[in-house]
Formats: sequence, structure tokens, C-alpha cells
Amino acid sequence: MNNKKLFASALALSMFFGLTACSSEKPEDTKVVEKKEEKKEEKKEEKKEETTDAVLVREISSKTYTVTIPELTSFYTPSRDGLEVKTEVSEQQITYTLEDEFGDFKMAIYVKPISADSAEAYANRINEGFKDDESKQYKPSTVGDFNGFRQVTTSENPSFKCKDNLLLDFENVVMSVTVEQFNDTDTADMEVAMNAILSNMKVEVK
Repeated sequence: MNNKKLFASALALSMFFGLTACSSEKPEDTKVVEKKEEKKEEKKEEKKEETTDAVLVREISSKTYTVTIPELTSFYTPSRDGLEVKTEVSEQQITYTLEDEFGDFKMAIYVKPISADSAEAYANRINEGFKDDESKQYKPSTVGDFNGFRQVTTSENPSFKCKDNLLLDFENVVMSVTVEQFNDTDTADMEVAMNAILSNMKVEVK
């Protein structure tokens, strides 16, 4: 009998402690779960806010110029397939390079604000050095809906074919947009690329 009582007591105690342990393992507070879910959502939103815009911040004459251009391929599609597009932002300018796998074709685009009272004043200053060579002078020109002063140079050098530079007054700043093309005589894409840049570029001055 004593053995039976001892066994029953031990069994009762083990059940008691087992229930106590189970009751202590409460499910996670719903508020904690909700907070964790909120944090996950916040992280997802932060990732969505990441931008691939090219942003150049430059100080000129005590003013800060912020030039913003969306990802190039979001608004410009080259006529040639298989080009690798690279974007670089330095202290002076935004640079795009479009190049094929074998290096048979390359286009480079440079965008930067310049220190000048106006595009015309800057063009005239450069033209002073080329009075005897009209082919190197900047002349009034239009690209799409944009008016400015343009200098186009070509070369017979097989590694350099054409350079197209447009100076224009753009949102309270003089901007220079240059397109260079290498290893190809078909320059139809150059003005298309320049116009696409101008149409999608934003400049803030503070």
C-alpha cells in the first residue's frame, strides 16, 4: 500500500510540474508580433525608396546646384542592342558610357553646370579663341524644345568620330551637355540621347 501511495504521489507531482511548465510557455504577445510585422513592412518600404537617380551636387559662386537625372535606361533606349550602360557621378559632372561587349561602339555623355552669366556669354568667350576657324565656334542651335549654343566637331581618326556640345540656360544655371561617339559613323543617336537627357534633367539652385 505504501508503495502505491508513493507512486500516486510522485505521479501527481510530475503532472503538477508538467502543467506548470506548460502554462509558463505562453504564446507570444500579439502586440509584439504586430510590432515585428510593422518593422518588416518598414524595411520593405525603405528598400522601395532606394533610388538609382544620378545626383550631382556642386557649388559655383556661393550657390549650390543639384542636378538630378533618372536612371538613363528608364527614359532613353539606344537603337543598338547589347550595350552596357554605366553611370558615374564625380565632383564636376555626371557621366554616362554606353559600350558594346567588343568595344566596337562607344557613346559617352557628360552633364555639368558651368560658371557663366549665360550660355551666350560663355559661347562668345570660347569663340574669341577661334575667330579664324568657324568650324570650332559655338553657334545658336536647337535640340528638341531646347535652345542654346552648339559646337559640333568631327574627326577622321578611326577611334574618334564626333563630339556634340550644347550650352544652354537651364533653370537659373548654365548647363553643358556633351555627347561623344566613337568607332561609328552613324551619329543619329547622339542628338536623340542629348534631347532625352535635357527632357528628364532637373536642376535646383540654393
